[in-house]
Amino acid sequence: MTPLAGTFPASVTPFSQGGRRLDLDWIGGHLAYLERRGANGVLALGTNGEGPSLSLAERKQVIDAVLGQRGRLAVMIGAGCAALPETIELCSYALESGADAVLIVPPFYFKAVSGEGLKAYYQAVLAALPSGRKVFLYNIPSFSGVEITVELVDFLLDKFADKLAGVKDTSGRLPTLRQFVSRYPSLAVFCGSDGLVAQGYRLGAVGAISAVANVFPDFLNAVARARTSKERIEAQAAIDRVRELIKDLPSPSAIKHLLRIVAGLPQTYVRPPLRDLTAAEAAELERRVGEMGLE
Repeated sequence: MTPLAGTFPASVTPFSQGGRRLDLDWIGGHLAYLERRGANGVLALGTNGEGPSLSLAERKQVIDAVLGQRGRLAVMIGAGCAALPETIELCSYALESGADAVLIVPPFYFKAVSGEGLKAYYQAVLAALPSGRKVFLYNIPSFSGVEITVELVDFLLDKFADKLAGVKDTSGRLPTLRQFVSRYPSLAVFCGSDGLVAQGYRLGAVGAISAVANVFPDFLNAVARARTSKERIEAQAAIDRVRELIKDLPSPSAIKHLLRIVAGLPQTYVRPPLRDLTAAEAAELERRVGEMGLE
């Protein structure tokens, strides 16, 4: 089993222009680039990977492409769907195909769900998976509208300690990340917010699942390697400069364009309702990358 820790880019999903079809040939070049620049693993089909915009069949195609070209990278698959049967099917497919873990976002259409309903949903998924499979919970309430609570984690850990492997916290709230780390020493907690990577490691997070790491996994590694407060601050500042560079641009379009500029990968696109950069936005991004000397 490949260790599930360290720098995991939340990898983008490549589409043809207009988002009509997947560009699966693009994936291998990106994975090779990530491995060369020191990534430990990759999360495919998460938020940054536009997972909810893909059909079940398309997600399986991406899973096959990633697992077939993973090299030495650990692979986590975003497998959460709004429909319970589809979540079970996708988790089973990913794990049986060789993924190291699955990441399950809460069902995201109904917002005011009860705690008991959420427990029943996750219990049904974990009960359907074989013993020893690795499941991570995905806390991203700004997108899902549904919070992963400690009551839910307590419940699942009591019943499925052999399957529940960890949590990705993308709440953006340091107290929430701190609570997950301190309350669950047996779980692998990943920081999912690029602005909190240094603080996440200081608290005891095992790694970071990051949008910025699509292009600069070495920046995330520098935080993990930091031994002093000064080194940690400097490493986080490098990440923050990239965040500032793209903060006013649509995502993941900006990440995809950075990959063309910095990594030399072919241009790839997003699927509606997300939009690509305008020509003016792309030109300005290229100018600023040149001024900053990013490579």
